[in-house]
Parts: sequence; C-alpha cells; structure tokens
Amino acid sequence: MEIAAWLERFFPRIEPIPWGDPCWLAITRTKGPEHNPPLYWLGRALDAVDEGGDAETLGARLVAAHGAEACDGWSEQDQRVQDVLTEACAYAWAASRLGAPSFEPSEADGTMLVHVPARDAYVAPHRLWPVRTMDDLLRNVARDTSATAAAMPPAVGRIVYFDVYLNPRMYAQDIGYHTDLTEPLRAAVKHFATERDLGYVLTRPFQWGNAIEAQY
Repeated sequence: MEIAAWLERFFPRIEPIPWGDPCWLAITRTKGPEHNPPLYWLGRALDAVDEGGDAETLGARLVAAHGAEACDGWSEQDQRVQDVLTEACAYAWAASRLGAPSFEPSEADGTMLVHVPARDAYVAPHRLWPVRTMDDLLRNVARDTSATAAAMPPAVGRIVYFDVYLNPRMYAQDIGYHTDLTEPLRAAVKHFATERDLGYVLTRPFQWGNAIEAQY
C-alpha cells in the first residue's frame, strides 16, 4: 500500500495539502512513490509491519508522536512522527535480513527496539535530525551509538540502525546521496559502532531496502 493510503488510515483527520509549508503528514498524503524512493520504501516498510501483525502498535505510536490533528509544519511533531516511521523501516529491514521481528521497548531507557528472537538479535533505530553543521551530525551519531550500547540488552546480535533525515525540497542533493557529504557520516557510523562492538546499518531517508552500508 502506498504511504498516502497508510497515512490516511492512521491520520484520518489530517487533510492532504499539496502546496506551501504545511504539516509534513498533510503534504506527504499528496505524494506518490513514483520517482520518490524514500516514499516507495516507506510504504513497503509499513506493509512489512502490517504483515508482522504490528500495524496497530505502530499506528498508536505515530499518533502519540504527532497528535491526530495537523500541525503548523516544520515542527517538532513532524520530526517525532518521522522518528517512529524510521522504527518501521528498521522493522522491515530486520524482517528482510534476519527473521520475524517484533517491537520491544528497552527496559533501560524506554526507547523502541526491534527484536528478532530467532536470531537473538536487537536493532536500535535512530533517525538523524537536521542540524546546522556536519560536526553536529557526527556528535549526534556518537551520542546515539553510546546510548544504544548502554541500553540494549545482551544478545548475539546488537545492531544500531541510522536513518538520514529527509530534506523535503532537495533530498537527492543532500546527505545520503551526495558522496562528499555522506562519506564523513558513513565513516563515523562505522567508527563509533565498531568501537562499541555493535553491528550497524546506515540508510538514506527511509530507504531500508538499499542501505548505504550495513555490517552485522
């Protein structure tokens, strides 16, 4: 199912708006997956969550993160709801690579993990928010990797999953697509994950099916 249809299911009170700077959910409801890889993979991620029987759990988290009504746009609510969508992408990635997953809150800090019992593996989803400088972005990678290492339960597989933020206007020229911008991020994810004895996944915005790099 396309992402617009999923958002209509989860947010029926948010009307589609195709112009201006409205709520991210409102404008995304007007977009299709054609020529838009982030939205193509996002729709498939929600399909995977539904197939795993966890769509209602995810839907409740989406509404809790954003609220049932439209926001003013470019808001923290928009960022938070995309964080939860990254959880769906990590779930889909785990389902395709490791086995049947489920959502499981971390007992240490309450963040959402993806658990694959058959592999004794956990995946910790993180979405990188937009920041002003590359140094800020790399500091956030170090912070999130450290937090994951401290909070994730002991397991055979412990994987940190990083999803690059989506620039709605020119994402294809931004981090994740532009090599000179992406390489420092890729190197940092590898360095900090390896330092903490974690596997890692780095993806373009919501593009769980064709990761930039994955080692696990």
